[in-house]
Amino acid sequence: MDTLHSKLLTGNTYPMRAELKAMGATWDKYSKGWRVPIAKWDEAMEIMDMAPIPAPRYNGPRNKYRSHLIVLNSGAELYRNNSGRCEDAPCCGCCNY
Repeated sequence: MDTLHSKLLTGNTYPMRAELKAMGATWDKYSKGWRVPIAKWDEAMEIMDMAPIPAPRYNGPRNKYRSHLIVLNSGAELYRNNSGRCEDAPCCGCCNY
Protein backbone atom coordinates (compact mmCIF):
# COMPACT_ATOMS: atom_id res chain seq x y z
CA MET A 1 0.00 0.00 0.00
CA ASP A 2 1.24 3.47 -0.86
CA THR A 3 2.48 5.38 2.19
CA LEU A 4 1.08 8.64 0.76
CA HIS A 5 -2.46 7.27 0.81
CA SER A 6 -2.31 5.47 4.15
CA LYS A 7 -1.52 6.00 7.80
CA LEU A 8 0.45 3.71 10.10
CA LEU A 9 -1.45 2.14 13.01
CA THR A 10 0.70 0.66 15.80
CA GLY A 11 0.17 -0.51 19.33
CA ASN A 12 -1.76 -3.51 20.63
CA THR A 13 -3.27 -4.37 17.25
CA TYR A 14 -2.88 -8.15 17.46
CA PRO A 15 -6.37 -8.90 18.88
CA MET A 16 -7.99 -6.81 16.14
CA ARG A 17 -5.87 -8.01 13.19
CA ALA A 18 -8.74 -9.84 11.46
CA GLU A 19 -10.98 -6.76 11.53
CA LEU A 20 -8.15 -4.53 10.28
CA LYS A 21 -7.38 -6.90 7.44
CA ALA A 22 -11.07 -7.13 6.50
CA MET A 23 -11.27 -3.35 6.16
CA GLY A 24 -8.34 -3.26 3.75
CA ALA A 25 -5.39 -2.60 6.04
CA THR A 26 -2.08 -4.31 5.26
CA TRP A 27 0.71 -5.28 7.64
CA ASP A 28 3.94 -3.33 7.16
CA LYS A 29 6.68 -5.59 8.50
CA TYR A 30 9.35 -2.89 8.33
CA SER A 31 7.38 -0.36 10.38
CA LYS A 32 5.74 -3.10 12.48
CA GLY A 33 2.27 -1.69 12.11
CA TRP A 34 -0.82 -1.72 9.94
CA ARG A 35 -1.10 0.53 6.88
CA VAL A 36 -4.68 1.81 6.90
CA PRO A 37 -6.15 3.73 3.95
CA ILE A 38 -6.77 7.34 4.91
CA ALA A 39 -10.45 7.01 3.97
CA LYS A 40 -10.84 4.19 6.54
CA TRP A 41 -8.77 5.77 9.36
CA ASP A 42 -11.79 6.77 11.49
CA GLU A 43 -13.22 3.26 11.16
CA ALA A 44 -9.86 1.80 12.23
CA MET A 45 -9.83 4.03 15.32
CA GLU A 46 -13.31 2.77 16.26
CA ILE A 47 -12.08 -0.81 15.89
CA MET A 48 -9.08 -0.10 18.10
CA ASP A 49 -11.35 1.43 20.75
CA MET A 50 -13.01 -1.99 21.03
CA ALA A 51 -9.65 -3.78 21.46
CA PRO A 52 -9.15 -5.49 24.82
CA ILE A 53 -6.63 -4.02 27.23
CA PRO A 54 -3.47 -6.16 27.28
CA ALA A 55 -2.98 -8.27 30.38
CA PRO A 56 -0.19 -7.13 32.70
CA ARG A 57 3.00 -9.12 32.71
CA TYR A 58 3.33 -11.74 35.43
CA ASN A 59 4.87 -10.13 38.48
CA GLY A 60 4.55 -12.98 40.92
CA PRO A 61 7.16 -14.53 43.18
CA ARG A 62 10.49 -15.36 41.61
CA ASN A 63 11.99 -18.82 41.63
CA LYS A 64 14.29 -18.92 44.67
CA TYR A 65 16.74 -21.22 42.92
CA ARG A 66 17.03 -18.95 39.92
CA SER A 67 17.52 -15.52 41.47
CA HIS A 68 17.76 -13.61 44.70
CA LEU A 69 16.40 -10.26 45.85
CA ILE A 70 18.58 -7.22 46.46
CA VAL A 71 17.10 -4.07 48.03
CA LEU A 72 18.91 -0.84 47.14
CA ASN A 73 19.29 2.15 49.47
CA SER A 74 16.54 3.90 47.53
CA GLY A 75 14.15 1.06 48.38
CA ALA A 76 14.09 -0.29 44.84
CA GLU A 77 14.08 -4.06 44.50
CA LEU A 78 16.01 -5.96 41.88
CA TYR A 79 16.60 -9.62 41.27
CA ARG A 80 19.98 -11.05 40.37
CA ASN A 81 20.34 -14.47 38.81
CA ASN A 82 22.99 -17.02 39.77
CA SER A 83 25.55 -15.48 37.40
CA GLY A 84 25.16 -12.10 39.16
CA ARG A 85 23.31 -10.30 36.38
CA CYS A 86 20.27 -8.17 37.06
CA GLU A 87 17.17 -9.83 35.58
CA ASP A 88 15.73 -6.44 34.61
CA ALA A 89 18.91 -5.22 32.90
CA PRO A 90 19.46 -3.23 30.81
CA CYS A 91 15.97 -1.74 31.12
CA CYS A 92 15.79 -0.44 34.68
CA GLY A 93 19.19 1.31 34.80
CA CYS A 94 19.74 0.41 38.46
CA CYS A 95 23.03 -1.40 37.85
CA ASN A 96 25.93 -1.52 35.42
CA TYR A 97 25.08 -4.83 33.79
